[in-house]
Amino acid sequence: MTEPPDRRTETAEAAPSAGRVSPWGSLAFANFRWVLVSFVVGFMGFQIRQVTNLWVIWELTGSTLSLGLLGIFQFAPMLILVFIGGSIADIVDRRTLLILTQTGNFALAGILATLFLTDNIQVWHIYMTTLVTSAVNTFEGPARMAMLPRLVPRTHMMNAITMNQAARHASMLIGPAIGGLLIGLVGPGWTYAAVFVVFIPTVGALFLVSPMPPDASAGRRRMDVSSMLAGFRFVFSTHAILVMLLLDVVAMFFTHHRGLMPVFEEILNAGSFGYGLLFSAPAAGFLVGSGALLLLGDFKHKGAMVVGSYAAYLVSMAMFALSTNFLFSLAALALVGATDGIGAIMRSTIVQMAVPDDIRGRTTAVLQLSNRGGPSLGQVIVGAMAAALLAPNALLVGTAIGAATLVIALLLVRDIVRYQS
Repeated sequence: MTEPPDRRTETAEAAPSAGRVSPWGSLAFANFRWVLVSFVVGFMGFQIRQVTNLWVIWELTGSTLSLGLLGIFQFAPMLILVFIGGSIADIVDRRTLLILTQTGNFALAGILATLFLTDNIQVWHIYMTTLVTSAVNTFEGPARMAMLPRLVPRTHMMNAITMNQAARHASMLIGPAIGGLLIGLVGPGWTYAAVFVVFIPTVGALFLVSPMPPDASAGRRRMDVSSMLAGFRFVFSTHAILVMLLLDVVAMFFTHHRGLMPVFEEILNAGSFGYGLLFSAPAAGFLVGSGALLLLGDFKHKGAMVVGSYAAYLVSMAMFALSTNFLFSLAALALVGATDGIGAIMRSTIVQMAVPDDIRGRTTAVLQLSNRGGPSLGQVIVGAMAAALLAPNALLVGTAIGAATLVIALLLVRDIVRYQS
């Protein structure tokens, strides 16, 4: 569908489209810069809060199953609300939706800080605030990702997605390390308070972004079940894209390691700061991988890159599971992050370049169900496997399942390797 004249879109399209896009080309667009700043700061706060949640649950219960149960409260709202969130992102101003969701995260961090500092914190408080956070972020994800094609021209899409993913993992690198350091220095309560403060500039930066209204057809669109499932239909109609997403889901279901970090901290005798570094190592690897993609430019053979990075991810995860050395574990996790990140950028670029703008929010919701729901449910599955098999063995079984899935996928859908854009 044709969009109404829009100052933001015209500004983006006015950028030079000829020639190779520079590694930092998307930063030439002011709206993209402010959205990126807001995301980096806010996601860093979210990461600090996540590692603090896991630390507190482990301290209160000493149970891997309790760690895994946190994933249920992350996944349940996403499963119920994800398509509503995607539909709303297609019919309301996306900037306003981002401001509202980040304000919600600001308030939730304040609640956790108050509960801990008044010595009233209980495990169910963490579960409930996680439930609400997941519900809030179910609306945030589709709105933010659906904004990208309005923030930069098509020639810069892969560059913008790579920078967005790099920013995400920069936050995952810095946030957990800061979280582990703060837990050791001032305790979990003041760490939650620091997260509360972090969300102030997160919200403020979004007020500097131009309004981002929906396309002209949004007012005529009904929010019925058929409309909400439009993104699902698009994904299922493109077999190569569907298989790429299914491979990612299998990996997240059976190799999600973040929820087991308190266990590996004890295995490796890493301490609170080392605990934070274990969370940060995959993000460091991701930044290296995304930096290579920024220098490479718009790589054509995206399907082959997805398959190769997936295989390398499984090998790296097995190395981490077998390691009893802290430094080797950090290196293995860095490889996990690099390979996982390259595949994630390729999948996201493929989908964003293929989907029509009028269903972009709903299609992004499908990606969010995979990218955010997969780890949440994976935390439950891997936590239960770890309770039965021990943490290292659980990850080894998970990598074997991922490898078998990859072989089956290559036999059934050979076009995945040849997919280009």
